[in-house]
Amino acid sequence: MSPAVSVPFAIASRAVRTAVRAAERPIVRIDVRRCVWRMRLRAERLRFFAGIGANDTRCLNISVLPMSIARASAIMIVTLVASRVLGWLRLSVIGAHFGETPELDAFWAAFKIPDAIFGLVVAGALASAFIPVFTSYLAREREDEAWHVASSVMNAVLLLLVGFSIVMWIAAPYVVPTFVAPFHDPKQIALTVDLTRLMLLSPIFMGLSSLTTGILNSYRQFLSSATAPLVYNLVIILFTQFGYPVLGIHAVAIGVVVGALVMWLVQLPELTFRRTRYSFALDLSHSGVRDVLRLAGPRTLALGAVQIVFFVDTYLAVGMPEGSLTALVYANQLLLLPLGVFSIAISAAVFPTLSHYASLGQVGRMRDTVQQAIRWILFLTLPTAIVMIVLRRPIVNLLFQYGSFGPEARELTQAAFLYYSLGLAGHALVQILARVYFASRDTTTPLALTLISIGSNVVLSVTLAPVLGINGLALANSIATLLEAALLFILLASRARLRLVGLGVSTLKQLSASLLMGVAMFGFIRVTNLPFDLFVDPPKLVLALQTILAAAVGGLVYLAAAYLMQIGELQEIFAVIRARVMRKPQP
Repeated sequence: MSPAVSVPFAIASRAVRTAVRAAERPIVRIDVRRCVWRMRLRAERLRFFAGIGANDTRCLNISVLPMSIARASAIMIVTLVASRVLGWLRLSVIGAHFGETPELDAFWAAFKIPDAIFGLVVAGALASAFIPVFTSYLAREREDEAWHVASSVMNAVLLLLVGFSIVMWIAAPYVVPTFVAPFHDPKQIALTVDLTRLMLLSPIFMGLSSLTTGILNSYRQFLSSATAPLVYNLVIILFTQFGYPVLGIHAVAIGVVVGALVMWLVQLPELTFRRTRYSFALDLSHSGVRDVLRLAGPRTLALGAVQIVFFVDTYLAVGMPEGSLTALVYANQLLLLPLGVFSIAISAAVFPTLSHYASLGQVGRMRDTVQQAIRWILFLTLPTAIVMIVLRRPIVNLLFQYGSFGPEARELTQAAFLYYSLGLAGHALVQILARVYFASRDTTTPLALTLISIGSNVVLSVTLAPVLGINGLALANSIATLLEAALLFILLASRARLRLVGLGVSTLKQLSASLLMGVAMFGFIRVTNLPFDLFVDPPKLVLALQTILAAAVGGLVYLAAAYLMQIGELQEIFAVIRARVMRKPQP
């Protein structure tokens, strides 16, 4: 038996022996043998045991954490990689058909209002309140009560989403030209209002999908919830590709609504498999529901303040040359590709575990989990940021420069992408650090720091936009996000007693290896550019080959530097590989 299996199985064996001594009936011993057999089959998945009841003659009431953080992160990363690929394809298809047209600017402006409704009503409740409360009931084996709380929260959220959508449908002709998109062309304003009204159905379905995801993640079930965004992107691609000749830009908006609906429907089978106990309850007086409302309040305010940044950036970009808003949106979405693959995946996988440890008061395990997540996020995002900075122009060319998306749009997008890339590490750290506070049911501190960050972002945007254009908006976002991550970390370090020396040394090593990687890629690009100086715009195949080889050279340099500097995360990868290779089959 390998060490990875023997340790949890030894713990399980001691737990079983203790329970057998406490209950001396023969039938108990038979059921103990059954439990041991089941634990042998799942030994690699056992993490810890809690709440062993001596009089439980069926399975000793062993509480099992069914999926490790590493496996959950792996599932999230694999599915999110596929989702981000489809996300790139979605943007590429939309850009190829519409390019820097007023219609596409109108679509992105119209998308802001439904997205803001979803962020205000659902995102705050899910991230900061619902999962910790729901998980705490599961950890204490009060599953029926957990579902009563979940049903009440889901019904309340659904009513709020429908109410907000109806109000905004009525107010759209007044809100859009005043606060969202002050276009000069009345036809463009009318189109923005029409698209806004059409997409107001999407936050309702997105809200149901997100709450379903929260329930499944609380059960440590990540597969269907992680694949839901794949379906969302695929539906938008299909509607755009086949619907635009007849419906124009409306095909994209319809795809957003249908994609949100299908995103929820694909998760229902797995939710039903969890013995769903949904009811039409609306028990707002229940203590669990009150906890969700209390914890969600500060986070909702924070996300509402974040929407101010989006609206300010949209308002400023609309007044710039045509296509500026589209370029800003594309650069921001390109930033989300690596952010979603690494940091969001790891943070989403870690969050239920942090909530579980917090509900049981296991502070030491929380600290170790947080430090491990921080190291892994920086190990992955720092070199990714360097790749984005050095290879930004060929990346934008290969991903988006097709059809109506021409060289001018490429240059606008790649410049904004450069300034967004500077804040990638900040975005990644905020994802995990904020969740530590949420798991501990502290939503006030992240709210205060988010407000500071947002205030800084707005001031910087207004100051830098007249000088740098959309690049100033991207730079303002990066500076504000890095500030928020620094403040979150500084306050958490003392509260969680993080090992700062170890984290500092690890971060310096990762940063040094990433910089060496950047130098290697820059040198490779400069050398290989010499034969292609005759091409004003090199062929896609040549550019793709050069970009892939440059990234491969950089990756090899990063791994070599990480090996020489003895970076712990790389050593952990080697240890896992060696364990897998050297593992002998069980007789």
